[in-house]
Amino acid sequence: MQPTEEFEQSIQSVDQALGEIERTLEQMLALAQFSASDLNVDRAALQKTLERLQAKIDRIADTI
Repeated sequence: MQPTEEFEQSIQSVDQALGEIERTLEQMLALAQFSASDLNVDRAALQKTLERLQAKIDRIADTI
């Protein structure tokens, strides 16, 4: 494989990882907005979900 091809594949991998991080952050924002707008929400469950999403971001970042 040529160095240029390797570089392009690396850029594509990073771009895909950043896209996945962006989608995950959007999910986290939606959960935070939901939590702020509804008094009857199970915030403990939302917090666990946010922690799971944060761990997902950390795993993705570790691969970049």
